[in-house]
Amino acid sequence: MDDGPYAAADSVHRMAGRSLGRLTAKVMHSAKPAVVREKAVAFGKLLKDEYEAGKRGDPDPVTDGEAADEVATAMKKVDWAKVKSATAGTTADATQRVKSMAAQVDWDKVTPVAAQVSSALIAAVASGQIPLGGHLGGRVARTIMNDRDLAQKVAASLARTPQQAPPDFRPVIAGAIETTATD
Repeated sequence: MDDGPYAAADSVHRMAGRSLGRLTAKVMHSAKPAVVREKAVAFGKLLKDEYEAGKRGDPDPVTDGEAADEVATAMKKVDWAKVKSATAGTTADATQRVKSMAAQVDWDKVTPVAAQVSSALIAAVASGQIPLGGHLGGRVARTIMNDRDLAQKVAASLARTPQQAPPDFRPVIAGAIETTATD
């Protein structure tokens, strides 16, 4: 049974709709890495801004030892299994954030124990387990950058309760460490 000229037009519209849907999906999929990179760059900028704010000083000044203890306490509350899961991929937002933050650290100047703390903090922040912002944000950023050996001091604070020490995330950010260390 022929529906006349409308049947052919309807068929063409369905085919065009499917093609447009596929094309839209491809465009959205191809744009995703660019969006992820853009978010990672913005996240790196946030880290740098928090670091600068931390260097200028807190509205509630604390000693480096007190800041280290506060950051260590925040690290002890992290669910490290969730952090590992969030940073395990190669294209996830958290993984891109890790790379962006790792690029801000001068890894040649960081001792191994401080690098372990910095890498764990980077992964915890990138996965959302430790928020970057508020009064703790500047201290976390300063620790990641090892400003005035703060990562070393956090490591010493964590060493007082070794069972609560974070895992080593340096292998997760190894590519970023090698890239920034040779630049």
